[in-house]
Order: sequence, then structure tokens, then C-alpha cells
Amino acid sequence: MLLTLLVALVFCFMINVPIGFAMGIAVFASLIASGAMPIAMLPQRMVAGMNSFPLLAIPLFMLAGTIMERGGISKRIVGLASALLGHVQGGLAAVSVLACTFFASISGSAPGTAAAVGELTIPEMVKRGYSNAYASAVVASASCLGVVVPPSITFIIFGIVADVSIGQLFIAGIVPGALLSLALIVVSVLRSRQLGYPTEERQNWSKRWRTFVDSLWGLMLPAIILGGIMTGIFTPTESAGIAVFYGLFVSIFIYRELGWKDLIPVFYKASLNSAMIVLLIAMASPFGWIMIVEQVPQMASSALLGFSTNVYVILMLMIIMYLVLGTFMETGAIILLIVPIFAPVAQQLGIDMVHFGVITVVALAIGMATPPVGITLFATCGISGVSIGQLSRMIVPFLLALIACLVLLAYVPFISTFLPSLVF
Repeated sequence: MLLTLLVALVFCFMINVPIGFAMGIAVFASLIASGAMPIAMLPQRMVAGMNSFPLLAIPLFMLAGTIMERGGISKRIVGLASALLGHVQGGLAAVSVLACTFFASISGSAPGTAAAVGELTIPEMVKRGYSNAYASAVVASASCLGVVVPPSITFIIFGIVADVSIGQLFIAGIVPGALLSLALIVVSVLRSRQLGYPTEERQNWSKRWRTFVDSLWGLMLPAIILGGIMTGIFTPTESAGIAVFYGLFVSIFIYRELGWKDLIPVFYKASLNSAMIVLLIAMASPFGWIMIVEQVPQMASSALLGFSTNVYVILMLMIIMYLVLGTFMETGAIILLIVPIFAPVAQQLGIDMVHFGVITVVALAIGMATPPVGITLFATCGISGVSIGQLSRMIVPFLLALIACLVLLAYVPFISTFLPSLVF
């Protein structure tokens, strides 16, 4: 049954079947090949996999991010970032990184961050003398923060799969997200100086204050979400519902850039994005169940521990596999397929599961910006019109900085765990 499952999955990948359908077809084929299990196991396991209260946070955060994008909040956040860093040489590149960080704390999605920020900053950078490929590389690398900075949809999926507190994962992502953002800002400034890109006019403090006040409503959202979770007022799932209502209130009544007639396309776009993720999770449930029945996690654990019992060596092997898989697979799919195998190994080695979650998500985030098929590369190429080859050459320094931060996070667990330990 396991052989049929893997052969069918690989065949579906080769003919370019979407990952969710590929897993469903592979499970269906393996059930037929086994002859001992009813086909009804497939829909039963799908329903069981979706019957989870924390999963409700995914479509709600998707909807909240779409509302913020259409309601003018992302535009104001970019304006604030420009007021703070625009006067530095290469400041507009740093503004793009900072804007991605801010918007990531609202959207929870890397492609959503790339689309929302890239449409605003890439044309402005090109207009001011930056090369199109460099501007795209800045946004493509920084939009990966969308799955690291809380609230992160990827953290929600990891928490469900690995049975780890989503609230603790959210809090654990704050410091690593800030570290990655700082590293990208440093690289963007250094590269901009090296390439001779211009500076912006320094804004006075009065104008900065007005820009801050104008964007304050958007900045309050992550504070409300994280503050509510940390104080126990509401759960991460409930915070997603609050984010939706808050976003609607600010976009319609405060900024007045979202009309009632705009709600239909907003809900439609959020529904499409949510449906893809939920279908993936539904199909992963019977797929994971077959792997457990066939004792794949135990075999993988024995193989890894047979190679080495050193926790640092095992962590590096896992990171390399995450980085490789992240270049051609969707992040949620990797978590659903690989984490059930790696998590028991991490627990056996005594690795803190919140720390392991941060390592997993950051590694997969980097994979999303890694050539040849990183998802944020395609998102930014679609906005700027540059080729993947041009973008790949420009993004290398940013990827090296992100990988260096990942290694630091992996081997210094305190960076990820001290804040959740303090709060919880």
C-alpha cells in the first residue's frame, strides 16, 4: 500500500497535478491496491481532518488580510515605513522590507504580502532609479516574513499537525521575525550603497507624526491580536474573527476606502485562497493516516537516528531538507507531509516543539524565495515583469542573510523560546 501511495504521488507530481488533488489520488490508489480497506475511508478521514476548531482561523485570517489590502491599510503602512527610513541611502529598499514586516503582521500570508507591498513599492523604486530586478528581489525576500511574523497561517497549520499551542507559536515568531527583518534591512542598505542607488528627502518630525497617526488604526491590529492572546482574553482562532470585524470597521468607517459593493470581490478572493488551503489539509489527513499505518514515521526516525544521534547534525539535515523541498512545494503541503515524520524525531531528541516550529516555518519561508520555483518569486515577477533568472541573481545576498539567521535560530533556542516562556 505504501509503495502504491508513493508511486501515485510521484506520478501526479510529474504530470503537474496540484498537490491537494495529487495526495487524494494517491490515497485513492493505495486503498484500491490494498483491497482490505474500504474506499469510504478517504472521505471519512477528510472530514475528520477538517473537523478542527483552530482551522477556522485560516479562512478568517485570509479574509482579514484581503480586507486590509483593499481597505487602504497596506498603503498607509508603506507610507509610514517611507517616513521612517526613506532618507537613508537605499532607504526605499529598506522601506519595502519594513512594509513587508508590518503587512505580514496583518495578512499572515507570504504571497499576500508580496502582492500588497510589491504593487506599491516596486514601481516607486524603479521610478527613483532602482533596477527592476533588484526591487523585485527586495520584495520577494522580505515577503517571506508573512509566514513568520504572527499571526501566521503557517504557524496555525504546524500547531494543528504537531499538536503545539498556536498561541505560543505566535509569540515565538515575534523575535525571529524581527531578526529576519533587521538582517534584510541591513543587506538592502549595504547593497543599495554598493550599487549607488539614491536616497529620499528626509521628512520632518511633524510629517512623520501625521503619517504615524494616519496608519495607527492598521498598526493597532497586531497589537490587539497578540495582546489578546498573551492576556488570555481570546484564543488565536477567536482573534481571527476579531481581525475580520476590526478590518471591516477601519476600512469602511475610518479610512472609507472599502465600500459595501467591494465586499463581494473581497469575500470571493479570500474564499478561493482559503479553499485551496483547506482542501490541502483535508487531503493530507488520509495521506498521513496511511503513512502512520505503514509506520513511515518510525522508519524515518530510525534512519535519521541511525545516521547520527547528535541533535545538531539531525537539525542541520532537517533544515537542508526543508530548504530543498521549499523550492518546489507549497509550505502547507510540506508541513502536512514532513512534520508528522520529523516531529517524533525532534521529541525523541528533546528539542522544544515551539523551537522546532520556528525552525520549520523559517526554513520553509526561505524556501518560498529560493529559485527556481519559490512562490514569492513568481508573485513578484508577475508584478514587475522581470524574469526568474534576473530575479534569482539579485536575490542571492538576501537568501544568504536569511539562511545565516536560520542557523542562528536553530542553534540558539533561547531566541525562539524565551518570550513564550515569559508569557505562558
